[in-house]
Amino acid sequence: MTATALLGWRGGFLIDAGSIRRTGADAMANLDYFATRADHEAVVGFLFASTDVRMFESYSEFGQELREFRSFEELASSYEVGADPNGHGVAVLLQLWSPSVEPGPRIERIALNPEKCRGHTFRYRIEGWGLVQLWLGGLHGRIVTKSHFGHNSEARARKWGHSEGVDWIALKSLSNKIQYHIRSRLSVARAPGRPVLAEAYGYARSGYAIKDDAASSITYQLPQIT
Repeated sequence: MTATALLGWRGGFLIDAGSIRRTGADAMANLDYFATRADHEAVVGFLFASTDVRMFESYSEFGQELREFRSFEELASSYEVGADPNGHGVAVLLQLWSPSVEPGPRIERIALNPEKCRGHTFRYRIEGWGLVQLWLGGLHGRIVTKSHFGHNSEARARKWGHSEGVDWIALKSLSNKIQYHIRSRLSVARAPGRPVLAEAYGYARSGYAIKDDAASSITYQLPQIT
């Protein structure tokens, strides 16, 4: 099936991967793509070599400090990068902070209910309207699930009263640079609206299904490349 699928509603927005769509007065920039471990390594390597971003986990483990990852090796020592055990396309949730975009990073301690969190009373998260989300999917059985790159727009931040303190021009420039690299330099094929990176494409050619998530009824058929 080659019809483009909508990914659903996220924070008030109807998201079609690889595009910016409006459902009101605001929007978010999003790029969904298909990648496995070697592809993730290529993306992360580019981020560290060619941009000024720092990489953090979105939320810390219960009772632990928030971790920063300074290389792909550090990331891979903490997560099974390229695997998606639950098949949702969100196996690893990362936040990218750029000092060119906003001051920080701002780390917040969150109180937890120990009765619901295995006795733990706190965890940490990183905050900022200029953060960039990087969510890693990968292999789930014989399925490759999507990964996601996205961030807020100035219009959305303004609607919620949080547009100050972010260099939106710098964020747009950074986002364009990263998206261009994924779309034009790392991608070797394309599902509708979604770049497919080299190793993920190899899995597809060997019979793995390319799906947004394991429960999706849509399997993307990819063109054969030589």
